[in-house]
Amino acid sequence: MSTVASPEEEAARAVLEAVPLAMRAIRARMREGRPESISVPQFRALVYIRRHPGTDLSAVADQVGTSLPAASELVARLVRQQMVLRETDPASRRRIRLTLSHAGLAVLETAELRTTEWLERVLGSLDEARLAALADGLRALRDVVAGDGRAAGGDA
Repeated sequence: MSTVASPEEEAARAVLEAVPLAMRAIRARMREGRPESISVPQFRALVYIRRHPGTDLSAVADQVGTSLPAASELVARLVRQQMVLRETDPASRRRIRLTLSHAGLAVLETAELRTTEWLERVLGSLDEARLAALADGLRALRDVVAGDGRAAGGDA
């Protein structure tokens, strides 16, 4: 005997099917826009630092999935490339705060522009009603997930 799925179950299945696929494609496009001199882990660190200005090495290591010494070397390379600024936290001299430089921000903005242009081309096949419904649905998903204290806020 088959049961009819509830609207919530149908929506949950659609999210689980669509969101990972969309995120893989978006991440691939974002990474295509990065300079050759910046590795994928470095790019992920740049995205994280932009979203969390003033963050520290431990948080970057957690986000990138590496050890603290490896994250320290990764960030040191980004500092040498003038993508990231390191400064001592005035509240704790042992803590280093990380922020993006203008060059680091420009790298991310260029990658995002290319990704946005790609998404516009992909979404261009939908009519206005479906585009509006998609935008409304995604805003609703963002709002309910953001309102759930258990929701994880992942980065690139």
